[in-house]
Amino acid sequence: MQEVQEKWVCGFWRRIGALFIDTLILGVLGYVLGLFLEDTFVQLGGWGKLIGFTISIIYFGVMNSSFSNGQTIGKKILNIKVMDSSSSTISLPKSFLRYSFLTVPFSLSGVQITNEALSPYLMYPLSFVIFGGLFSISYLYIFNRVTRQSLHDLAVGSYVVNVGVSSKTLPSVWRPHLAVVAGLFITSVLVPVFTSDIAKSEPFKGLLVTQQAINDNELVKYAGVTEGSTSFNSSDSGSKTTTYVNTRAFLYKNNVDDSDVAKQLAQIIIKNYPESLNKDWVRVTLIYGYDIGITSKWNSHNHQFNPHELAGSKSL
Repeated sequence: MQEVQEKWVCGFWRRIGALFIDTLILGVLGYVLGLFLEDTFVQLGGWGKLIGFTISIIYFGVMNSSFSNGQTIGKKILNIKVMDSSSSTISLPKSFLRYSFLTVPFSLSGVQITNEALSPYLMYPLSFVIFGGLFSISYLYIFNRVTRQSLHDLAVGSYVVNVGVSSKTLPSVWRPHLAVVAGLFITSVLVPVFTSDIAKSEPFKGLLVTQQAINDNELVKYAGVTEGSTSFNSSDSGSKTTTYVNTRAFLYKNNVDDSDVAKQLAQIIIKNYPESLNKDWVRVTLIYGYDIGITSKWNSHNHQFNPHELAGSKSL
């Protein structure tokens, strides 16, 4: 009995292989679109991911449904398909719902979140969907070896199976897996409870203020500010630690090599975050490009400044 189930349910690597092929196809499509619409994608910023989301949900939603016999191009190549418990292909609405459960957590995980989104009203649902969804999907993909159903399959009662192999008995999910998934979602809701204290701390509040000041610059589309340190060992001086404040600034125009722009943003950090004077460096990474989910194109350049030299600059 177990042998029949294993032959009917698609194995992990074949399923991943089909996904890789489909992702490659969508990536090529996105690359071609980028050749003609690069400026439009850049101006869209984070909203550009809606383009990739729309293209991919149409592709997977239609192809995995009965409209295309439950097979994307990748699934056709590897001879697998999406079916329900009665060994029938799923309807178009159910296929769209299935893919939504898979792609929404991944799409939201890469969204550029503004300071306003850190409010409790948004932190809890975002954490539930992103962290709960991502960890549950990954856990089920790896550990649910009997039915190989991940979160999106369980949501609509679908299976990814080998073509031409019938199932005499329907496999069922090991119940402890469901308990783990429930625990992951509950934990994801509790995450903001612990991170909210960090957000209220003085260093973090200072970084948020600085981030907002950089975002207010007319050249910047979006920016994030962090602080950190790097350590390295030298045979001459032993271990040495370098501290820094860093901003990753996404620009409206492709002037990532402009040191004056980088210096201007570095001075904003010095002005709004006095703790930066205690660091060894102020680092500015200027970035220009786009990410539409199915493909991306980035051009970046790193700039580094001595904070004390910036503090003494007249342009400050």
